[in-house]
Amino acid sequence: MPSSPAARGRRPRLDHESVLRAAEALVDRDGYDALTMTLLAAELDTRVSSLYNHVANLEDLRATLQVRAMTLLGGHVRAAAMGRAGADGLRVLSHSLRAFARDHPHRYAAMTRAPLDREAFFEAAAGTIEALSVMVRSTGLPEDRILQTGMAVFSALHGFVSLEVSGYFGGVDELDTVFAQVIRGAVTAAVLEATEPVAATAWTA
Repeated sequence: MPSSPAARGRRPRLDHESVLRAAEALVDRDGYDALTMTLLAAELDTRVSSLYNHVANLEDLRATLQVRAMTLLGGHVRAAAMGRAGADGLRVLSHSLRAFARDHPHRYAAMTRAPLDREAFFEAAAGTIEALSVMVRSTGLPEDRILQTGMAVFSALHGFVSLEVSGYFGGVDELDTVFAQVIRGAVTAAVLEATEPVAATAWTA
């Protein structure tokens, strides 16, 4: 039986997930800083007041998007790194991070801002942190240097990736080669930390 004109014109019922997905789509299109409750309401063809039935406020929404982006990255990284170890694992993890950032540049930028909900964010980050820690640990690095080395590896990768997705490099050719060099530097540093503890200590003295 054909639906009535009124039924055909009825807006889809909103729920928490549909609001979040619309917000992610808006961020993907316009950027994290462009996200406002007014723009989101327009995207959903609803009133701003209706959004508050599903999210507390704009800061709560932004915090949730950071958590969801980190959760999504964690799934990508863990899937890519599964069964890998050592230098090979670090390379695979690095390429997975870059691919995620290129596919979701605005979500990646949001995710690497200061967390608005630190507890929820770092809980979501646990999988990514553990995947990186496993790779670093498998190089033979002592337990007391895994965290700092993992942070150093991520910082090197993030430096390149964030510049790339921001468009900083413009039309520069051979970015894959540059990224490979960044990975080699990060991997070499992690391996040297494991194999030359005395030299590593001297640099930090």
